[in-house]
Amino acid sequence: MGFLRLYIGGRYIWIMSGLFLLLIIGPLIGRFEIVSTHIYVGDVLLAVLLLAVARAFIEDRSHFRVCLGLGGLAMIVGVAGRYLPADAQATVITVALVLDALLLAYLILLIGGDVFTTLEVDADTICGSISVYLLISGVFASIFTILVTLDPTAFQIPDPPTGRDFSLGPDRLMAYFSLITITTVGYGDITPKSELARSLSNLEALVGQLFLTVLVARLVGRHLSGVDQRRDAAAHRR
Repeated sequence: MGFLRLYIGGRYIWIMSGLFLLLIIGPLIGRFEIVSTHIYVGDVLLAVLLLAVARAFIEDRSHFRVCLGLGGLAMIVGVAGRYLPADAQATVITVALVLDALLLAYLILLIGGDVFTTLEVDADTICGSISVYLLISGVFASIFTILVTLDPTAFQIPDPPTGRDFSLGPDRLMAYFSLITITTVGYGDITPKSELARSLSNLEALVGQLFLTVLVARLVGRHLSGVDQRRDAAAHRR
C-alpha cells in the first residue's frame, strides 16, 4: 500500500519510471514502427515521459508551460523531419535533439533544486535524485547523438546497429554509451575518437561521480537532521 500511495501522491516517481522505460524498453523495441504510421514505439515512450513531466509540474504553471512547450516542440520537429528530403533531415534532427537536451537540462535544474533544498528526505526525494542522475545521462546522450549526426567518425562503433533507429530522442546506441560512461562501466565496445567526443565523455564521467558523492552526503545529512528533529520534538512532548 505504501508503494501504491507513492505512485498516487508522488511527483518524481512517474518521471523516474518514464526514464527507466526509455532506457530499458527503448533499446529493445523503440525502433519498431507502429503499423506503418511513421510513429515508432520509442515515440510513445517519449510521450509517456512527457506526460509524467506534465503531471509532476502541473501545479506550477510557468514550469509546466516551459516543459510542455520544449517537449512538444521537440516531438513536432522530430516527426516533421521524417517527411523532409534526406539532405535536410540532419539539420532538423539536430534541432530536435537540441530541444530535447534543453528540456532535460531544465528538468535537472527543477528537480535537482528541489532535491538539494528539501528539508525532509522521503521516498519521492529518492526518486527525484535517481531521476536527476538519469536525466544527466540523457542530456549527454542527446549531445553525443548531435555529435555523431554531424560527424559520423566521432565514435568508433565496431558492429553496425541492427536497423536504423528513426524514433524520437537520442540514438539508442548513444544512450547506451552515455549510461555506461556516467556509471564508469566502460565496456569498450563504443569508444570516442574525436577530441570533442573524448572531452565530453570525460566530463560526463566526472559529473556523474561528483553528483553521486554530493547527493549521498546531502541526503544522509538531511535524513540524520530530520531524525534529530523528530527525536527532540518527541522529548519536548514528554
